[in-house]
Amino acid sequence: MSLDDATLYERVDPHRARDVLAAFPEHCRAGAALRIEPSLPVRRTDLVVVAGMGGSAAGGDLLAACAAGHLDVPVLVHRGYGLPAAVGERTLVVASSYSGGTVEALSAARTALARGAALVVVSSGGALGALARRHGAPSVALPSGLMPRMALGYLFFAVVRVLEEAGLAVASAGEVREAIDVAAVLSGELQPAVPTAANEAKRLALALDDRIAAVYGGPLTGALAYRWKTDLEENAKRLALAGTLPEMNHNEVEAWRLPVARQLHAVLLRDAGELPQVARRFALLGELVAPVAGGLSECWTRGRGVPARLLSVACLGQWVSYYLAVAHSVDPWPVPVLDELKRRLGSVQLEEFPC
Repeated sequence: MSLDDATLYERVDPHRARDVLAAFPEHCRAGAALRIEPSLPVRRTDLVVVAGMGGSAAGGDLLAACAAGHLDVPVLVHRGYGLPAAVGERTLVVASSYSGGTVEALSAARTALARGAALVVVSSGGALGALARRHGAPSVALPSGLMPRMALGYLFFAVVRVLEEAGLAVASAGEVREAIDVAAVLSGELQPAVPTAANEAKRLALALDDRIAAVYGGPLTGALAYRWKTDLEENAKRLALAGTLPEMNHNEVEAWRLPVARQLHAVLLRDAGELPQVARRFALLGELVAPVAGGLSECWTRGRGVPARLLSVACLGQWVSYYLAVAHSVDPWPVPVLDELKRRLGSVQLEEFPC
């Protein structure tokens, strides 16, 4: 099956997920222009918690990666009900749910209000948006109509804006512009009209073939490894692995043995700014894995600022998962098993979960 066959996309992608991915730079540009209403109150912040699930939490992961080298205030991403015990009156809680109906994010928002934390809601409406209006909590309104995993440009820049308004900027205006520019360049390079020979995402998707992707990042790109894993699982409906160096060198590397390793394809997410010690670990990992793995690929970040470097690899991963789906005649848009799980949970009420 050729990924350069234009008719393939019409058959396999009737929802035109490709158009949504192609609009990623515009999502980023619009996301950077979002505003918080009403304004955040001025108060001391000792901790930031981004509470969300799935695609809605991915923006928080990128935010935390940006904040690690900029802020002396820790940024945590919380996936689950309630909130960590450390959350109190000096905590800024960002409850992020693209749909506004994620029960875990609603639970986190209720907990934040109960503990007197500063709450900001990021959503396209739903029950979470209604909760924000009811309590007068600041919120960022996102446009509706997307799958949460395909709204990363909005979700990331929304939380960047929230921290900026809170006096905790993690990116300069120049870094934001660069990130959008890099996303625009990549979008032009990775679309279906670009032939496989010049399209990194198509080549990697074909290299993965039927193997399980094991995606490994470094200190900066580790969060992106997990993002790649979830994109591969939701878009291509394929199980994937994710890990971070140097941690995986202390455990997971031991599992790269025959015959199982032949079923895996290692994808190393590299960053030009990684420490020499980390670069050495990547090199050694490649030397150990290459002889036994079904395949090995390296993908590098682009840009100078942290936001650009993060978004470049996130953008590439989205397209890789898309092309892997199309190559195997899988519609990347619907998530029927996930929807069925939500349907079966539908009778479970939020009130059953304590704050």
